[in-house]
Amino acid sequence: CDALQQCSPRASLIGLESRWHEVWECLQYNGHGQRFTRLSSLVDLLDQFCDMARTVVVVSSQLITTLSALAYLRHRNITGTDLRMLSLERLDHVHAAHAFEEVLISLAARDGHRCVFGELSALPKEPEGLICDLLLLPRVDHKQGWEVLQRCLPDVVIELGESIGVETKLYSFQARRLRHRSIHHLLESRPSLRLDYSYLVPLDRVVDKLRLQHFLDCCAGFSAMVSEKPSISKPAKIFAEGDALLCFPYLKVKKWYFRLEIFGKVRGIRCSQKFCDWNYFLARVQHFANDLKANNDVDPCLYVQVHPKNYQNLKLIEHLLKRGLRGVRDVQIKVLPSHAPLELIASGMMNSFASSSIQIAGFGTNILSAAAFLQASPHGVILCDKEAEGRIQRLWNFCFDGLIHRRELLRQRHVRKALNNLLAALN
Repeated sequence: CDALQQCSPRASLIGLESRWHEVWECLQYNGHGQRFTRLSSLVDLLDQFCDMARTVVVVSSQLITTLSALAYLRHRNITGTDLRMLSLERLDHVHAAHAFEEVLISLAARDGHRCVFGELSALPKEPEGLICDLLLLPRVDHKQGWEVLQRCLPDVVIELGESIGVETKLYSFQARRLRHRSIHHLLESRPSLRLDYSYLVPLDRVVDKLRLQHFLDCCAGFSAMVSEKPSISKPAKIFAEGDALLCFPYLKVKKWYFRLEIFGKVRGIRCSQKFCDWNYFLARVQHFANDLKANNDVDPCLYVQVHPKNYQNLKLIEHLLKRGLRGVRDVQIKVLPSHAPLELIASGMMNSFASSSIQIAGFGTNILSAAAFLQASPHGVILCDKEAEGRIQRLWNFCFDGLIHRRELLRQRHVRKALNNLLAALN
């Protein structure tokens, strides 16, 4: 058969599997199915061999992106692989997937995967050091993902999106141009490479409910396993009815009014540490705090979880929030320490009190992760936004934010679209 002659010796296992299926369908279509009845058993045997020998590499720093990758493999019915998890963060980082290595290995074993964890720094410099059939990563153009591609020779690369698998959308022209350039360079340098984009939460079409269910099952399985592991530190049950959790994105710290690099030395005028676009965030936090309902006679408490990269700025964030929310319904502000990711906090909130009392607000794609873990009550998760009264005021805010806080305005539109798409699929 011509299809057999087209299989090159270096064809990937995934391509070989699909080729054998094409051969068998061709034989049946041409009426030779009876003559080659024994070939069906050979195809089944090769299918089992491909599943056993397939090698998959998952590049993931965060817990939620790792769960999204496992759900993708389950949705594609890819089981029994040699699965290698490459962590891009330091091993003691509690928000990295490596902190839950034992649980994730057990979760992957449910689908027959032989899972091992490794570090990016442990990969050999030569590309021949790591050959795999399938490479899964949140973003192809990310600096660390690009570094993996320089040391790895995959047959197929799948971009899954950040957080739970949100379609990638960058917020600056320069970032979009660099992304396009890096992807173009990758495809030019490796013509045989197949690059696919498979997002759990796309922006221009509905969510695949079957794949979403696989992801929710992975989240539920993870929560159940974590509750049975006393060795994993869990967040204390500090939330009460009427309290709320506010999730900040990464806040870029501004340290200079302007700076120049002259002969390798940085010169410029320093300023006191402050966050870029802080007034944008504070205005929306004030609006959210005004809407909090007090629990009986006790003032509500607003718990704040900051981005992992901002944990050295905890005191500064707490100071700025307390000063900005002074007199706003006397809301108590408590910044959470860096001891548990959002996924464990959301799981703990579900077990603490009625799901109807849960309130989680945020600005970035991490609130979609909270909605996935709060699947019983996903509408408790909202985008922290400020709705102005009147058309003129809304138009003014849109123009002002478009000029001064353009990046955050684009982030808000991106997250709102993705969150609404996810909530519609969860209903």
